[in-house]
Parts: sequence; structure tokens; C-alpha cells
Amino acid sequence: MGRVDRPGVPFGALLGLEWAGRRLLGQPLSPRAWGRMSFNDKVTYRRLRVHDPLLRTFSDKLRMRHYVSERLGPASVPALVAVGEDPSAFARRPGPYVLKPNHGSGMVAFVGEGEAPSPEQLDDAGRWLALDYGRRYREWGYGRARRVLLAEELLRAPDGTFPPADYKLFTFGGRVELVEVVPGPAGAHPWRLMRPDWTPAVDPSLTGEPDAPDPPRPDNLGTMLRWATDLGGAVEFLRVDLYDVGERVLVGELTPYPGGGNATFRPPSLDGELGRMWAIPPRRR
Repeated sequence: MGRVDRPGVPFGALLGLEWAGRRLLGQPLSPRAWGRMSFNDKVTYRRLRVHDPLLRTFSDKLRMRHYVSERLGPASVPALVAVGEDPSAFARRPGPYVLKPNHGSGMVAFVGEGEAPSPEQLDDAGRWLALDYGRRYREWGYGRARRVLLAEELLRAPDGTFPPADYKLFTFGGRVELVEVVPGPAGAHPWRLMRPDWTPAVDPSLTGEPDAPDPPRPDNLGTMLRWATDLGGAVEFLRVDLYDVGERVLVGELTPYPGGGNATFRPPSLDGELGRMWAIPPRRR
């Protein structure tokens, strides 16, 4: 279903309208149908129907940083450079850092060494602040996240290249079942899905890159698996996004709604496989 905003309609009502529309179209979105729901179905159900306060903690980047720091220590998250309520707070602040909004996902600007944000980046930041991300994308956890900007340290791979690879660990009740490896520099290695033992989770011939080598096993894989188990054990499902930057592992994000319930899987059967891994329905709070 499309995500067309309806000004004036309460946020809770928007969630209910989308849920009702999807149910009318035959999408199974109920704990009673949990055993036959795909992963996308289950993410959609959580997005529209589950009001667990932890989802708000995960969705608010500043609160997430505090949550992770309390459990893993302050060195487990990237250094916080600055927080500001307006793009002008960063207009003269030199890099390097990553500028992002606190209340959404997928929006980022990279500010280089000794540089200030460009006018285009500041314009983007203004649009981020104006966006009610939770309402636009019907993601309940983002509904009350504070609309501010934050700058974090700019991370690099162990060999100094930028950006570092991103490891997205899918946890189910604290069990790590899948690691999505998003490559850093172009051509460094292919996008891959790996098991925790670092064997391919999907036949490479089904991903469109059959001849490309698997990504190297990260040196700190054991630490990443332990951290994901710790953080993911708080809820029925959580994607824990990590960076291995050599001497450090860092938590980038805790992602409760991957793809908003509309992710494209390669192969499509992976949607059902991941759905079966998410065995326990979330409690509606």
C-alpha cells in the first residue's frame, strides 16, 4: 500500500487505517496467523500494531546511544560531535563527521576533513527536520523521537578506506541467524548474506553475483555476535547494525523495522525463511 500522508488525521488513526486496508487486501497481520506470515508481514504488523516503549528507544538515535552505552560501555557507539536543533548550528563546524537526523533513517551527509557542510547539505538537513518521519512512513517507534540533528565521528575501514563495511545482524530473541554484509568502498567485496559461522546463507547464483568471492570474515566477528545477542535479546526481533573498524566494534543503529515491511529479498523465498525464524509474536503494549 502507498504511504500517502493525510494532514489532520491523528497518527494512531493513520496506523489503524493502513492496517485495516492491508487486512482487506488479504495480508495476514495477526498473531493468530503468525505461523504463516512472512518476515515482511511481521515487520508490518509490528510497525502498525505494536507499541513497545523499547521500539521508541531504538528509533530515537540519541536514546539508542544511551541504551547501548549502558549495556556495552560508551566506547561501543561512535563519538558524538555535536547536537543541534537547526542546520545553522553546523554551518561553520568543520569536519570530518557524519550529519544525520535523530528521528529517522536513511538520511545522512558526510562532511569531509576541514570542510563545513555545503549549502546543499544544510538544505537537506532542513528538510530532514521538517519531516515527520514516523507519520510519513507509519513507523510507530519514530512517532515521538526528538527532531534534532546530530553529528557523529566519521568512521573508516581498518585499511583507512571510506566508508567501512556495514554488518547488519538479524537477531530473533537474541539468536543471531543472519548477517547482511553491505560493502564499504565500491568493489571491495559483494553484498552478501552470511550465517553466523561465516558460511553463505544464500547460494550466490541466486543473488546475481555468482562469481564474486565471499566477503572476508571480520576479525571481530565474535564480539559482534556477542553484542548482537546482548542487544537483540530484549525483543522478539531486532536488526543490530555494526561496524568493525579494526581495534573497535561500533553500534551504528538498532533497526526494528527493516524495509518498513516492504523489503525486496533475493531470492524471494528468504522472506518466508526469515518469517519462520521470528517464531514469537510481539506483545501489544
